[in-house]
Amino acid sequence: MEEKPVKRKKPSALPGILSLAAVMFILGLLGTTLLGFKSMGDHWLENSSIDIYFHDDMEESEVLKFQKEIDKKPWVSKTRYVSREQGMKEMGDKYDPDFMSYVETITLPLSLEVYPKAQYANTEFMDQLTKMFKSQPEVEDVLFQKNWLQSMTRNIEKLQWIFSGVAILFIILSTVLINNNVRMSIFANRYTIKSMQLVGATNSFILKPFILKSARHSILALPIAAVSIWALFWGLPYSGEPEFEILKEFTSHIVFNELLMVSIAIAIFGILLSTLTSLLSTRKYLKLKIENLY
Repeated sequence: MEEKPVKRKKPSALPGILSLAAVMFILGLLGTTLLGFKSMGDHWLENSSIDIYFHDDMEESEVLKFQKEIDKKPWVSKTRYVSREQGMKEMGDKYDPDFMSYVETITLPLSLEVYPKAQYANTEFMDQLTKMFKSQPEVEDVLFQKNWLQSMTRNIEKLQWIFSGVAILFIILSTVLINNNVRMSIFANRYTIKSMQLVGATNSFILKPFILKSARHSILALPIAAVSIWALFWGLPYSGEPEFEILKEFTSHIVFNELLMVSIAIAIFGILLSTLTSLLSTRKYLKLKIENLY
């Protein structure tokens, strides 16, 4: 009786795709977290205002004109005019009634809050602005929270150093994982590579399908990683669980263009690393002697 040839199942590509997706998810998680903290840091710095108080004889129209001139400066994020009535209301919300009974006996000056852009929110620049505004004849006093700004700047710098170290560690880890995943895939096909070489196939003919396969797996892994990141940062806050509400605040400060650039960089990194590892691993088995395959 003639035996039927045993059909070998074609290896599934799913484990390799899921492995690449897991690595890109880790990179995406890191990139999104870095962007979130950077955006929140910029948001905090841009909330450090310079408060300008004008002389009592200044009219509202003059202060508004002064505000328009300040708004034209390239370092200004926003400005806010505070009238006497608004100042009284805000003080009433902040201080106790006994203090407010004393405040009501005096006249509050018109004031202007100036918020600098994040890259300008440092004590040196704010000191320069304070001196500049104080030199204006219509300005009575200028204040800004110097200690708070110094403390915030130090904390942000510490976080930047910590996350830079974590980023380098994650990139090394991701490189190793992608490299091992692709090399294992090529290792499983080492006999096929050598057989193609023995029947006369050129190196470029052998390399092409393995490189394209690695690139295809990386491209298929991208939407899996992207959907996972989206579900974590933008899906969980709407799950109804209160502990995930903080993610909504965290992601609200992320700039879309920056997120898009980071996503493209991660995608290019994953595809290039996967195809380069595939190229090097395949070339290794092309140069290997047949007796060393076992």
